[in-house]
Amino acid sequence: MNGHCKKSDKCPFRHCQAAVQTANKCHKWPAGCKNIQCKYRHPKIQKTPSSEVISKLVVPPVSTQRPEDLISFFWDIENCSIPRKQSPFDIVQRIRNLLIVSHGLREIGFNCYCDCTTISKDNQISLSHANVRIVHVPDSKPGAVDRCILLDLDRFERAHKPPATVVLISGDIDFVGKLSDLRHQAGFHVIVIHNLPAKAELKATVNAHYDWSMFTKSEINQQISNSMVDSLLPTTNLTPVARSNSEQCTKQKSKTMHECPKCSNKFESIDALRQHQQAKQHFFDCPGCSDVFATSEGILQHQKAKNHYTNHKCAFCSATFKSGSALKQHQKAKYGIGDNSLQAESMLLKLLSTYKIID
Repeated sequence: MNGHCKKSDKCPFRHCQAAVQTANKCHKWPAGCKNIQCKYRHPKIQKTPSSEVISKLVVPPVSTQRPEDLISFFWDIENCSIPRKQSPFDIVQRIRNLLIVSHGLREIGFNCYCDCTTISKDNQISLSHANVRIVHVPDSKPGAVDRCILLDLDRFERAHKPPATVVLISGDIDFVGKLSDLRHQAGFHVIVIHNLPAKAELKATVNAHYDWSMFTKSEINQQISNSMVDSLLPTTNLTPVARSNSEQCTKQKSKTMHECPKCSNKFESIDALRQHQQAKQHFFDCPGCSDVFATSEGILQHQKAKNHYTNHKCAFCSATFKSGSALKQHQKAKYGIGDNSLQAESMLLKLLSTYKIID
């Protein structure tokens, strides 16, 4: 129909004048109409692309990442603190080697939550080199970091599908409810890396739990392997190297821990204890003034110097004393009152009678 056809009568398309002058297409073409004298157009048949051509077409890639291959970390650095002379970069790498590399998972995020003013600049730089996102929580109220972590756990639950893995680095019992919901109701795989004083309920709620000390010592993996070998061998066949490793393990277990005076949490260093006290406001308040102290010895020394005792107060004057025996000694020396309560009442009436009643 277009131009001059060289096929003449062998052409499968009609070249007659009637077909050229009409604009209507034959509705039976090409399936049913075989009439050479048809008055309607028989246009050129468009060939459908073959399977080879379709295979060459560019198709956008479809993500094959399964939900069970994803893992995310939430680190309460105030609860599981960085020990002195330990690199945060090394600690994070040990965690990744155990939970990510060995299981072939893909990390979504590694967040740590704290007040940045409580962490040294060297530790902040080391965390940045380890690709750890520091979430600054400037609120000084107790529990501010816990609330921020709970909000991010809620966001993770809405953004990802189970059975993705959630790793909480904290030994705080306040997370036990949320972790139970993530595991039993939402279907996520929950792991906890906890400190030494973590409650048994927290460990029983999750799928797996690890001690924080496993990642804070560079030689801990060697010690664990040596202890496993020692348990399989008789004690008489222990080599000097194995004995020295076992002695190091026992010394590590007998290391003194610093306990918080307000709660049952224990810490390996005094710096970690002070950081915990500042975050949770676990201090001793003086009842006689607005001063606060980190230790019971400090507040006792302060009360002794300032005489800020409120437990034993004299009824006849404003003097306060540390013990009841000191109060009795004061009343006996100044007012002549002994252990008899009648003497105290009569003395109090005499003092009241000396004051004039003003209308």
